[in-house]
Amino acid sequence: MKSNKFIKTYTKDENESTKWVKSVICDLPKFLQNMKDNTVPGRYKYSMSGDIKPNPSWGLGNTVFAVKTWYMLNQLNSFEIKEMGRFIKSFARKNGEISDPEIQKRSRKNRYRLALRSGDWNNIFGSQTIRAETRQAFAALRAMGENPDRPYLNIPRSKKKIKKYIHSLDWNHPWGAGSHFSHLIFFLKNNTHLANSFDGNKTDLINYAFDEVTRYRQNDGSWYDKYSNDAQKVNGAMKMVTAYMAAGKTDLSMRDRLIDHCLALQTDPDACNNFNLLLVLYFCSNNDSYRKDEIREFCFNRLQIYRGFYWEDGGGFSFHKKHANSIYYGARISQGFEEPDIHGTHLFLWGIVLITRILGLDEELQLSFPIT
Repeated sequence: MKSNKFIKTYTKDENESTKWVKSVICDLPKFLQNMKDNTVPGRYKYSMSGDIKPNPSWGLGNTVFAVKTWYMLNQLNSFEIKEMGRFIKSFARKNGEISDPEIQKRSRKNRYRLALRSGDWNNIFGSQTIRAETRQAFAALRAMGENPDRPYLNIPRSKKKIKKYIHSLDWNHPWGAGSHFSHLIFFLKNNTHLANSFDGNKTDLINYAFDEVTRYRQNDGSWYDKYSNDAQKVNGAMKMVTAYMAAGKTDLSMRDRLIDHCLALQTDPDACNNFNLLLVLYFCSNNDSYRKDEIREFCFNRLQIYRGFYWEDGGGFSFHKKHANSIYYGARISQGFEEPDIHGTHLFLWGIVLITRILGLDEELQLSFPIT
């Protein structure tokens, strides 16, 4: 009887959820059009109306999010690609970095405060932010079928330096540490077609990096050093999943334990936390029947939560429930008005892509899996 009741409820939820998702997909192109900066080709606003200092001196991340959103919707066209590609590359430096100097400038005080509070000085000069922005810019260019003009070589390219890099990360905060491990793997995987400056075969270096990071793998399936709370465990696991995805690896062990973490963590504070759960569940549940019905039900419940972040009038999502995000990489960039933003829209649409694949709706809805 319990099983039949579940099937009946599931069918009803499927029809309602599919209808809502279709309406969101239909409205998002209009939202993206409204987010264009009409004065600078290829530039997008971060929030609908609350951007601080709305001028062409910044906006790299905004356009990166726009590229990925258009890509997921399968609506990138050659004209958009040309404009957005040119705008992204305008932030490139001779050393291959692609980062937004305005973000670096506005986040300086916050970086110092964070370093003093945490004792982690790795980003005191913004090097980690630059690496993260460069990775996302490279991914956006790949989504448009373009290559950056120069390789990014500010990463370790030998086993000795890879080992030092991994253990310099703060694994007591696995969300950040996992993120920068993922950046390492991304560039090891994607830079060698542009430069032959690696000390050894790229596959050997990638495998070595994964072997080295297992030192932080705990019996509960998460990556951290001594202690981490449940939210950090899941968020850190999400970053590690992106590393596996970037490397094209599927040999992740202890998937069941990571699924347990995600299903036990009932949280919806913002777009990142909502998305992180889903990516781990998606990756870990592929070709696995473990708690499959609970994962599907979790996805339906997650779509209900998503509605609280969606603005029907604006056609987009806000990063926070009821208001746009105001802080990006530690820099204040918007007023945080009651309106959607392009950051939240990108993440929630990506979550919808994952949910439709878990629920088997991907063929009907025809959304693309983003490059990241």
